[in-house]
Amino acid sequence: MIETLLDKGLSPSQIIKSLEALDITRHIERLANRLSNNTALTHDTSRSAEIMKSTNIHTRTLILHCNGDGNIGLKAPDNAGASELLYTVPGNSILFAINDQSFPVQLYEIQDDKLTLGQLIIVDADNPLFIDGTKVLFDSNPTGHGHKAFIGSINLPDRSADIGVFDRASLDKIAWFPHDDSAARYLVSLELLETAQDPEARNVAEELIYHYHPAVAWKAFQMIQQADQQAALNYAPLLRNLQNDHLNFLLDQQSEAA
Repeated sequence: MIETLLDKGLSPSQIIKSLEALDITRHIERLANRLSNNTALTHDTSRSAEIMKSTNIHTRTLILHCNGDGNIGLKAPDNAGASELLYTVPGNSILFAINDQSFPVQLYEIQDDKLTLGQLIIVDADNPLFIDGTKVLFDSNPTGHGHKAFIGSINLPDRSADIGVFDRASLDKIAWFPHDDSAARYLVSLELLETAQDPEARNVAEELIYHYHPAVAWKAFQMIQQADQQAALNYAPLLRNLQNDHLNFLLDQQSEAA
């Protein structure tokens, strides 16, 4: 069963070896039929919500199955033009072919705030492709004219990492946003409390500074710092436990300025 491969305890080589031994097309068809049957049993409004929940708008992927470790996705053939933006996929991904249809994937190496053009890889039935999202960004539409094959994927995301946004022409990083929806909500909440000068903002910040996402912890640190510089510095060891290089750099700057 392909679902058993959604396990962060498995190594990339174990997942790829298992994929090569499976009848991938049959397993994907089974998951697609199950998804279709599940949504068909719901009311119109609920069905629309279920379909939206199963769709990843950033990667244009239909999520066929998911668990706590990751998901199995499918991209149908299309003739979409190339987007002006390229997005990172935090965590590990494995792309695989369906119906014996091969497809090209352009790789880019991630170097801080810049991409470097890498190899153009052909993925076929005998050659699934493993991608470490911390080091590599992939583009499944390298020709700019869409793709003719179905593209299957196993994704084991890192929700503590951010999604980087790069300009396709310059290959420069132009934006980022949290991979975890809860992190995005907490960031917006903290910013609203700060803008409104809410008297309870510090109390909220002192709870959210324990959040595992570095951007949330850092925003909370800044808000505590506005009220009490020393109290904020007392939280610095906690933030360093997140082992985030950029966050440590910001904390070093604060220590030097104190």
